[in-house]
Amino acid sequence: MYVVYHSSDSFAQVTAVSIVSLFENNKEMQDIEVFLIEHDISEENQDRIQSLAKKYSRTISFIPMPDINKQQNLGLQSIKSTWLYDSFCRMYLDEILPSYVDRVLYLDGDVLVNDSLKELWETDLEGKCAAAVTDSLGEEYYELFGLSQTAKYCNSGVILIDLKKWHEQEIGKKVAKYVRERNGYVFFMEQTVLNAVLDSQLYILHPKYNAFTLMLCLSHMEHMNLRKPKRFYCEQKIQEAVGHPCLIHLTTCFFTVNRAWIANNNHPARDNYIQYAKLTPWQNEPLLPDTRGLKKRFVDFFVQHLPKSFVLAFAGYLYRNSRVSRIRKEICLHSNTLKCN
Repeated sequence: MYVVYHSSDSFAQVTAVSIVSLFENNKEMQDIEVFLIEHDISEENQDRIQSLAKKYSRTISFIPMPDINKQQNLGLQSIKSTWLYDSFCRMYLDEILPSYVDRVLYLDGDVLVNDSLKELWETDLEGKCAAAVTDSLGEEYYELFGLSQTAKYCNSGVILIDLKKWHEQEIGKKVAKYVRERNGYVFFMEQTVLNAVLDSQLYILHPKYNAFTLMLCLSHMEHMNLRKPKRFYCEQKIQEAVGHPCLIHLTTCFFTVNRAWIANNNHPARDNYIQYAKLTPWQNEPLLPDTRGLKKRFVDFFVQHLPKSFVLAFAGYLYRNSRVSRIRKEICLHSNTLKCN
């Protein structure tokens, strides 16, 4: 099994925890080779991560992060200061990884492996070049991103990719074309590009393969009332995913205070993270400092103390109206192909 991550030095510790969870829960797999596309990870941290390969008798190979934006002439524009263009590397894995890798599982560094990946790895993609889990995106966003009526917008934190078909279909060229037509402005960055380029050609996985934080924090009804997605999973499948997630994605969520690796967090998978963190070379180090500013602490306080129904209603309004309006204005401002009213 081939697994690929990408990470900067600041995220090396979190990614190492994910790698440990992968090794711990897949001991029955005869071969696992991990590729870590690294952006200036220090020699010390590379050595720490490499020690995990020796501990579990696995292979970890470091690949320097290419400048995708420059190499592919994408002209990317910043959406958020904390979002790096490095994330686009997953769109060009057929060019970055060794030629002998014909299928690969891409994982974000904040994904915890909670069970065997054998079933996922052996999934028949039915002729499609990639598989992922559907995100709970409101219908307004499908219209914003120009997706078809049959498309399902997927989260790009977990992607099973048939690299041979990916290369044959020249997905990289299609990615570049999509980004350039929008003058480099793509909200949700590579995730939106993945969905727009592949559209209905993504194989949809069971949500247990990417149980993101919103699934863990809200009931299915609360989730549906918040986002009002029309192309999401039924309650039974979400309950299956939450009850026994194979992959837990430690995404941000306004209902949680801090990420699972930061002090003072109340993330529902906090204990899972700590469990695996204790198996890494960072085992004796505390959680990262809580660096929230006054505004963020103020918002978190009220989210945690106001009635949940009120918070959901208010957040839902912002998500479906204010945010959509802001994104539409930005898309219209930067696009040279779309007509905006």
